[in-house]
Amino acid sequence: MGCLAASAALLLGLSGCKETFDFLPYSRELENMALMRTMGVDAGEGESISVTVSSGEQSKGSGEGNSSAVVLQEEAETISGACLSMQGRGVSYVFYGHVGQLLLGEELARAGVDTSLDYVLRDIEMRLQTNVYLVRGARAGEAIQAAAETGSATRRLEAMENDAGLLSHSMSRSVEDALQDLEETGCTFLPSLRLEGEERTMAADGYGLIQYGQLVDWVDGDGAKGVNLLMGEVDADVLELALPELGKVALRIVGAKSRVEPVVQDGRVTGLTVTCRVDANLAEGAGEVNLAREEIRRQLEEALEQCSRSRLEQALEYCRTWNADFFQLENRAGRSAPWQKEMLKKEWEPSMPIEVRVEGTLRRGYDVGNEFTMRGNTNEDR
Repeated sequence: MGCLAASAALLLGLSGCKETFDFLPYSRELENMALMRTMGVDAGEGESISVTVSSGEQSKGSGEGNSSAVVLQEEAETISGACLSMQGRGVSYVFYGHVGQLLLGEELARAGVDTSLDYVLRDIEMRLQTNVYLVRGARAGEAIQAAAETGSATRRLEAMENDAGLLSHSMSRSVEDALQDLEETGCTFLPSLRLEGEERTMAADGYGLIQYGQLVDWVDGDGAKGVNLLMGEVDADVLELALPELGKVALRIVGAKSRVEPVVQDGRVTGLTVTCRVDANLAEGAGEVNLAREEIRRQLEEALEQCSRSRLEQALEYCRTWNADFFQLENRAGRSAPWQKEMLKKEWEPSMPIEVRVEGTLRRGYDVGNEFTMRGNTNEDR
């Protein structure tokens, strides 16, 4: 009898009865939909929420170029209410299933990000793979509207995401990443943006630190580069050195891999060890830098290690300052030593000592007659 009832309910849904199955989205023709690509959420008046959405530039077809991005903005008591209000703003159905970037203004982030992340989790159209950003010193709506003056927020953010590996102080983080971190440790980190110049162009600006759902601090400069080293997200970075015997030298950091391990003494966890291997190439050298000479090679590797260690220590200092595991160190240490996972869970605190070890390796990029040299800007062996 139960199977018959279940079958009848399924057939009822297929028959188009809306009273029972109205939680499903209606099918619509693509040409009747406005596809939003970027969403910004800000604090509104009083307890209200301000939501700004933007499409990317849309192709007109037939070689006619692109139409301008559509930008809509509404304020309501909830994000859902603001998004619903936008449906009355034009002839097209506003569709949020293509949103790939979520921007949160600083004021809202300091008050709390939980509501915005939870909306993405629960809404039937939004996606957990949506990348999330914090807008430092400005409103998300301002950033989206400014980008629409010269193109679209979507195009600018996608370009930044594609080039993230070249920035060395920024990486993409999804709503899913943030929710998982917050569930496990109560804190996370998110990439931040700033608005530059008269055109208010979006630019990467390190990270914002989230603790118990609220923005508590910013990480920029060498600290942000330390975050990327810690997470192994370095595809390219230029380290400029001025060494007494060699003059000005530029090393191109091309990769990093870090490992977090617990320190156990007398049967107790007393801290962590972070070991990071950093690989670099010689990019420029004033005069001749002969990498076949061990003393020169080691001098450059030591400079690489010293700089990388300083960056990592700056990033980790935020964990001690806020007594917060922003970078999931406990989980990473547990994965490297699973037999000590329960001990870590009971005893380790972010304020405990963290020893940083760096292994710098200089890769030989030039091979001429068994000597590896760099002469000015020559490109002999490319």
